[in-house]
Amino acid sequence: LDFDVVLKEAQRLGYAEADPTFDIEGVDAAHKATLMSAIAYGIPVQFDKAHVEGITQLGAADIKYAEQLGYRIKLLGIAKRAAKGIELRVHPTLVPAKRLIANVEGAMNAVMVQGDAVGTTLYYGKGAGSEPTASAV
Repeated sequence: LDFDVVLKEAQRLGYAEADPTFDIEGVDAAHKATLMSAIAYGIPVQFDKAHVEGITQLGAADIKYAEQLGYRIKLLGIAKRAAKGIELRVHPTLVPAKRLIANVEGAMNAVMVQGDAVGTTLYYGKGAGSEPTASAV
């Protein structure tokens, strides 16, 4: 479907705000990633240092080609320790379709955490709508 059609449906269902700019430009995801990185790494909240890129530049052809190659495009917020400090970025990402995080759909969100002792864990649940938002707050 065309982007505008999908966006209007997401707004109708309460998954996207009336002004969807923060949703589609990756700002909302960057806010969440910034807060989680501050907690995870014990650093100050530094939203202004995050690289943020949304989904508005994606077209139907991008999604189609990704699927043909065995990938899905997901808007990921990534926070990780790097040689120069903490890397914080949000952008559309090609994810192999067989990965669990590639199959997070609709109003669901997931957080993947790499732990020293446990390895990779995935936390999955509702991430949009009035009740999940109120619960998160």
